[in-house]
Amino acid sequence: MVLAALADAGTLGGSRLASWTPLVILFSLFGVVLVTLFLLGRTDTSWGGLRILSRLPAGLTRLTGVPGWASTAIGLSLFGLLVAGQGFYDDVSWHIALGRDDSLFTAPHTAILLGLVFILGGAVMGTFVATMDRVEPALRIKSLHVPRSLLPLWALGLGAVSGFPLDEVWHKAYGVDVTMWSPTHMLMILGATFTGLAAWLILAEAGVRPGDGRWGRGLHCVAAWLSLQGLVAPQGEFNFGVPQFSHLFHPILICLAGGMALVIMRIVHGRFWTVGIVTVSFVLMGSGLLDIGSEDGGPVDTRFGGVFIASAVIVELVAWALGTERRLRFAVASGLGIGTAGLAAEWAWNTDAYQPWSTALLPEAAVLGVIAAVGAAVLGVAFARAVTRDDDRRTAIPAPVLALAALACIAVILFPMRRPTGDVEAALRIEPAGEGLANVVAVLSPADAADDAYWFQVSAWQGGGLELAEMEPTGRPGEFRSAEPVPVDGFWKTLLRLHRGAEMMAVPVFLPADPEIGEAEISAVDRTQAFEPERDYLLRETFAGNGWLSPLVHAGLAAVVALWALAFVVAVRSLSGGAPPPAAPVDRRAANLTPRPSTA
Repeated sequence: MVLAALADAGTLGGSRLASWTPLVILFSLFGVVLVTLFLLGRTDTSWGGLRILSRLPAGLTRLTGVPGWASTAIGLSLFGLLVAGQGFYDDVSWHIALGRDDSLFTAPHTAILLGLVFILGGAVMGTFVATMDRVEPALRIKSLHVPRSLLPLWALGLGAVSGFPLDEVWHKAYGVDVTMWSPTHMLMILGATFTGLAAWLILAEAGVRPGDGRWGRGLHCVAAWLSLQGLVAPQGEFNFGVPQFSHLFHPILICLAGGMALVIMRIVHGRFWTVGIVTVSFVLMGSGLLDIGSEDGGPVDTRFGGVFIASAVIVELVAWALGTERRLRFAVASGLGIGTAGLAAEWAWNTDAYQPWSTALLPEAAVLGVIAAVGAAVLGVAFARAVTRDDDRRTAIPAPVLALAALACIAVILFPMRRPTGDVEAALRIEPAGEGLANVVAVLSPADAADDAYWFQVSAWQGGGLELAEMEPTGRPGEFRSAEPVPVDGFWKTLLRLHRGAEMMAVPVFLPADPEIGEAEISAVDRTQAFEPERDYLLRETFAGNGWLSPLVHAGLAAVVALWALAFVVAVRSLSGGAPPPAAPVDRRAANLTPRPSTA
């Protein structure tokens, strides 16, 4: 209903949200690359009846110098990450601007699904090529040759792809929840998030180092950039302007991403490369060069919430002052720098965010940010040891320290999860300000209810775009007025939202009638009303649903994340503490081709 009306009104217009153009462009380019690789490659007759397929990995190897199994896995998975990322940002913009969609296979949903399938396809085809080439050393599962660095990609791909059908089951059970951090959404987001890290491990096992020519350096830079972008992907909750979780998550996520990614970059790439990669990332994200398929990026602009340039400089200074040989010291010092001076720089950047960072956020953010950055940095140096195939015992981090770092990261993520509602009442006064617009005046009781708020705004969304207005004090006790008029008619959903500490609450200003879900209109009229849990209004389409499915799905998400962690631990341990020959095809003319006994 909403989409049809908006389409008739021309709201969708040239927006890429309803367009298949990005997918057509991406897959056309993919087809050109496939044809080029086919022409570059040579047929491997040892592949038997499938020898025609050998031309593609052979073409990749000829072009990049990277073994076919590794280049195939990396190429497919990173292409999938690009496609899924494009779909993800379009899908979130769609739901913020337009509300729920009328069909499952919209252009953004299709892009997400295809992208996740390609991530899993990278693991499948990497294993296929490794098996056909009899790559060693590898984990043997019956007749399959599985390089251990492919295990994380397998786990991530399977988890992410499973999230798509589970999401449809979730929506049928509980309604269409327009939220990024539902358990089924997180399966897909996190499955794609760590693909860059998985690609880095594949490069390591294939014996590709940053110093191995232009392709070696280039692929490691791409892996570094995608690792950082993946780790910041959950920050989209705040980048789109309609956060539904505690604002405290924002600095925590920045410190986690910076602590891990920047430390890995510095150890793997050496001097100055970290600052360079982060600066290029900032330029790419800020220039709009990654917007594919339309000059109009859509009705919702994103604002990336982490810059990381200052943190990259801090890591560089720590490496210059202390060196990187004593890895634990380097990690702790870098984490402290990122969680203090680095966070201060991010604070300055986010004073202009959709929800500006306030001084009320500072005490908890400062403490939790340091814990997050140090914990992530310790995990980062352990990961970097695998990427560099470092066999120096002095760089090894004791297992108890790694376990403590992991627990610290988990603890800071769980800490802000509570979302209670405070005992606050608002007397609303609606002042018309033109056709379909009004200024909102609110008198709070108690009068000091917003004194220590993280933020206090009017949010209007799903009417064709996103409009936000800060609530500014008028000078009278407890009285606030919107900084600008907001929409109060049509399909707009307009809420007065107050976030203070863990408390997240809202009062409706205007909500349209929605016969499809049996909801009546809440008109924009003067009234006095208590604040209620904001999810009751933000997620208006949801319903109580099945009592046992939700805990089961949440437990399943936790189990999948644990499986991902285990896959990374196995891969990192196998690549750390020594540098055996890179996983490469066996010379069939010299090898004994009698199948070895299965080890799994």
